[in-house]
Amino acid sequence: MSLQTVHILRMTVGLTTAVAFSYGMAWPLSFIAPLFAAIFLVFPAWIGWRMAVQLLLRLSISLLIGLVISEFFLDFPLLCVPLYGLLFFYIYYNDTPSAPPMAALFMTIGITIVPMMGLSGAILSHVIAMALLFNMGVGLIFAWLFHTVVPNRLANQNDQAPPAKKPAPPPEPSKEERARLALVSTLVALTAVTLFFSLNLVSYAFAMIQICLMAGAPNANASFQVMKGNAIACLIGGVAIIIVYNLLVAVPTYLFLVAITLYFSLLFSRQIYGGGPKAKAYISGLTTFLVLLGTSTMAENAASTNFYLRIAQILFAGLFTVAGLVIVEHLLRPGKRRKRRALTHYVTR
Repeated sequence: MSLQTVHILRMTVGLTTAVAFSYGMAWPLSFIAPLFAAIFLVFPAWIGWRMAVQLLLRLSISLLIGLVISEFFLDFPLLCVPLYGLLFFYIYYNDTPSAPPMAALFMTIGITIVPMMGLSGAILSHVIAMALLFNMGVGLIFAWLFHTVVPNRLANQNDQAPPAKKPAPPPEPSKEERARLALVSTLVALTAVTLFFSLNLVSYAFAMIQICLMAGAPNANASFQVMKGNAIACLIGGVAIIIVYNLLVAVPTYLFLVAITLYFSLLFSRQIYGGGPKAKAYISGLTTFLVLLGTSTMAENAASTNFYLRIAQILFAGLFTVAGLVIVEHLLRPGKRRKRRALTHYVTR
């Protein structure tokens, strides 16, 4: 058995088991647990319980902050907006290569989605916070279990490539540059949060979260290529879930849901670990598939409706983020941009 086969087997069986258990038990927001499991099963090795506990603690703190904002600050925008500015700046400034993986992702989710749900009722925000923390814990347990049951050592030694040297981590920017980048990200994310909260756009919270996450990497995400990649990933997951939805309408049974999840998990896993140019898109497509699997089977045509709505939100989030980053960069560094244009004109003469 090759190492690639081990990875495919681990993801397929682990994700299917997580779906079978979570959907069978059907606790609040149970469909999120397989999503968390998939995030940590994608890693070639288990991240370790020390790192897992760190992530749980960061999510817990961010959810608690989100609850405090929901309870005490939503009605006072003159206090809420500066508070969000400080929180975003802290998250983006400390999002360094030495930080736990995806720590910024979980902290951003905690401080944004809980208060957004709080606009619909205080009780809902508490339910969402507890459900997110519980489901992340369940997802981590499933990831650990199948990294243990299907370890990399099952691969034939002859088929395993010699361990390559770990690439040197990219040099961390200076404190001044980190502060500048964090300020750019903060201004874009803060604009989005202010807009969505003031207009009470609870139904479009996904777009707000996308903007906050993309804004966290201004050097990497200030391009239409990133937006195109996100749209392709959404297309892959959306088409898959529309097919699954129509099959489940024809055969609405629990065992068929598990069987079809096994089949599509295998399809996605083969593409993710195949090493092709679209492997990253299939990872995002898998998360889209899992989210829509849990949210798009409530009523007729819900899958296709949510699919098109999600596409629109991703496109809007991409356009908003790219435009916001470009504008903020221009406002913060106008002199340097003029100097760069003058130098380019001189060189091309």
